[in-house]
Parts: sequence; C-alpha cells; structure tokens
Amino acid sequence: METIIIKAILAVIFGLAVFVKMTGKTKPVFEQAGYTTGVMYATGFAELILAVALFTKYDMLATIGLVVVMGGALFTLIKLKEKPSHYILPIVTIILLLVLLGLQLSKFGTLPG
Repeated sequence: METIIIKAILAVIFGLAVFVKMTGKTKPVFEQAGYTTGVMYATGFAELILAVALFTKYDMLATIGLVVVMGGALFTLIKLKEKPSHYILPIVTIILLLVLLGLQLSKFGTLPG
C-alpha cells in the first residue's frame, strides 16, 4: 500500500517536471548549464516513460532510472551553483525514490550473508 502512495506522489512530481520541460519553460536553465534543447526534451521523455513504468512490472528498473535522472538534476544544480533552496525538491525526490527502492527490494526478502 505504501508503495502505491509513494509512486503516486512521484508520478505527480515527474508529471509536472515533464510538463515544464515539454512546454520549454526550463529551456533557459538547460542552456545555462550547456545542454541543448534536445537534451531537455529527451530528459522529459525519459521522465515520462520511467514515471509510467513505475506502475508496471518494471517498477524497480524505473525507480533506478529515476534516481539516475535526479542525480543528473542535482549535478546540474551544483554545476550552476544554485541557491540551497533549489536543492530541496531534487533531494526530497531522491529520498522518496530510495525509500521506494528499499520497499521494492524488501519484497525479495533478506539478502544472503
């Protein structure tokens, strides 16, 4: 049950992220970071596919993929030397993704050793 709630929250977060990318609202940030418009759209498309995949049998792979995407977002914020307040959403999102990954892994029981 808790995984569905976390997935729903993440779907909203990434849905909004996809919307701002696909409407070009993040274009100045991507350009400032030295990324092309194509990278912006590719990132938005990847976020969309991975967010949808959270609700499929590939949910664990989607979670890992979204952690990678958010790692890239955090790297970009650091590269741009953004204010600390800009780090809050990516950090919270990464924490949610890691909690979800932990819950997904717990379905497999304890690891040997």
